[in-house]
Amino acid sequence: MSSLLACLDGLLASDAVPEGLMRGEIGWLGDGISDPQRQSTGGRGAQSRHEALGLARAADGLLTALEDIGEIPADAALQLRRALDDAVDRIGAVVRQAQASRIRGLYVIIDPEVTGGRDPFDIARAAINGGARMLQLRDKLRDKGEQLPLGTALRDLCAANDALLIINDHADLAAALGPEHVGLHVGQTDLPVAEARKVLAPGQVLGRSNREIELIVESQQMGADHVAFGAMYTTTTKEVTRAPQGPERLKQARAAARVPLVAIGGITAENVAPVVEAGADAICVTAAVGSAPNPEAAAAELTEAIRSAGGRV
Repeated sequence: MSSLLACLDGLLASDAVPEGLMRGEIGWLGDGISDPQRQSTGGRGAQSRHEALGLARAADGLLTALEDIGEIPADAALQLRRALDDAVDRIGAVVRQAQASRIRGLYVIIDPEVTGGRDPFDIARAAINGGARMLQLRDKLRDKGEQLPLGTALRDLCAANDALLIINDHADLAAALGPEHVGLHVGQTDLPVAEARKVLAPGQVLGRSNREIELIVESQQMGADHVAFGAMYTTTTKEVTRAPQGPERLKQARAAARVPLVAIGGITAENVAPVVEAGADAICVTAAVGSAPNPEAAAAELTEAIRSAGGRV
């Protein structure tokens, strides 16, 4: 029981608890299961939001154990779990919003098939050294277990450089590598956003691809933390049967987007300026870095072109 109360006190003291989730909502949870003389910690400490999520998960696990041995009434346990679930949802939303605010500048897809025969990790390191703020691991050929070592190395690289790693398609792989510095990207026919959320940790960001303005609205209604739109220009990296969207359509996408907007498809240092000026928060490329003779120099050139066009890098 004391461990559960310690988790609750820590959660209450955390500065990660969003405004409105006050002692009146979760502070009463100790009533009837604790020593009436127990003194509350009160106030708000300096724990991180991720630590607060950890406390809430720990409290949930302890609650289950107490239920199993009959140490807490079923109705009290149900109320407590509902409040903990609400706390996790709300803190997770704050964490994701903070993570999503970091979606900017150069975003490089690391695809083992687009490296010019070089080690994908070397391409990733060069991209980060050249200024990339986000990486995506996209591997359509290998099984997830085979992708895990590279994913782990990329996560550590991103953590050391305050960058984000996004896993393409595989929510379970993103969950295994998370929760910090790792998110997920899904396409229109991949796992739905709501189902992916059940696999991911509450603070992991989730992006979704969109080829129409209406789909951007749909993705946001589903709860996507950022949206991708493209292809901007003709691209050979992925098979695209539709005409390129172009910067003018991107302006419409920008008007519809209420979350960070990622532009993708055929973008190079030479044509990136109109894309940035149309409102893209992040510029996503694959071959422009992965197939370049000098990936670090290519990333640096793109980063400078984004900056020169007024983009945040």
